[in-house]
Amino acid sequence: MWQTKEDTDSTIVNYGTSADSLDSSETGSSSTYLETYDHVVVINDLELDTTYFYNVGDGVTTSEVFSFKTPPASDSDEGSSLKFVFFGDMGLVNGENTRTYLNNLLAEDKFDLIFHAGDVGYADDAFLHAKCWFRFCYEDVFNEYMNEMQPIVSQIPWMTMPGNHEADCHSPACFLSKTKREALSNFTAYTNRFRMPSPESGGVLNQWHSFNYGPVHFVALDLETGFAGSAEEKRYIFKCGGFGDMVSWLEEDLKKADAERDIRPWIVIGGHHPMYQGGHVDKHMQAAIEPLLKQYNVDIFFTGHVHSYERDYPVYNTTEIVTNYDNPGLPTHVMVGGPGNDEQSEKSTRELILERNADYLNQKLDGKLSPMDPSKVVTDKYNNKRVYESTDMIASVDLTHYGIGVINVDREKFSFQYVQTTTGEVFDEFTLTK
Repeated sequence: MWQTKEDTDSTIVNYGTSADSLDSSETGSSSTYLETYDHVVVINDLELDTTYFYNVGDGVTTSEVFSFKTPPASDSDEGSSLKFVFFGDMGLVNGENTRTYLNNLLAEDKFDLIFHAGDVGYADDAFLHAKCWFRFCYEDVFNEYMNEMQPIVSQIPWMTMPGNHEADCHSPACFLSKTKREALSNFTAYTNRFRMPSPESGGVLNQWHSFNYGPVHFVALDLETGFAGSAEEKRYIFKCGGFGDMVSWLEEDLKKADAERDIRPWIVIGGHHPMYQGGHVDKHMQAAIEPLLKQYNVDIFFTGHVHSYERDYPVYNTTEIVTNYDNPGLPTHVMVGGPGNDEQSEKSTRELILERNADYLNQKLDGKLSPMDPSKVVTDKYNNKRVYESTDMIASVDLTHYGIGVINVDREKFSFQYVQTTTGEVFDEFTLTK
């Protein structure tokens, strides 16, 4: 995908296995929703485990040449491992440390894919910036964010899912302008700027989809509007939702993935809102989705939204908890929502913790953190549907730093590290085994 300020007569990718010989081409289409034009081309029948070079354009004017490598076959020796990163909630503002860390990781060939759990760029918070108080900045901020990500995502897959900050534009300019308000409503900017493999996996738009890479089956969910009682089921600021029956799709997708464990032994789900966080549980999400996680042996449930890190032990129905990772038989919930964004800073988070007298939460005890006092936990201020249940499931928490998940997985081990991106320190880690 790419974007232009004006529409073009054609949308073309030229590609080949040499930077000097882009001897194949494929055409696509463009769309617009407000100010610019987004172009998408789908290329089929690429060879696996092959480096391709490409440029994009209209057949007359082209971009510079980029490159990417296709994944190995899932059932080959080379396809039995994968390196990827996971996070949600990375904005243009305060995301510099994480983007620098990602660029450095990529330069060392340390990951193959980004799995991004929503809140992509925080363009809807643009009006909070001083330079945007007197002009409309939504599109400018989104464009700048995409340019900042380009050195990374022009080379590797950037697989996304929707968060609440994709839902609409709630700046004063959008309240005052029906044109802007409608053009940016109900995940429209996100739908136009990204193209996930929903048609290939039976999903809907970019709201939910699935894909395979190496030994992993990935499922990306809409945890904003995708089930009864979800956080933005009918509206965020403006009306949203109405994309269809995600839960039935999820069951069919997991059934197929579970039947193919001999090819891909791991199932990883991602979504924006957490099911478990701070000793609380989202009862509506639990009722809609959790039975499927156990029935089809989902290994990892990745989320973001709350701007901090939390790892829970493998858990089901709040009280069924396994405190080791040796073939636990229950999904491990991991929330990585603090890589840096408009609503997060390391300094302000530290001050907030001190104000709540909860600094003990950040002190490691025997390799993990102390149990959390629910009266002192920074919880999800947006979702009043959580109820307090238990802190027994909580294994590790970091409320004070920017961080991402770095994962190395093969057929037998799923190794996760939570890395604080300002310093590069590994704060927490675990390994699932089969």
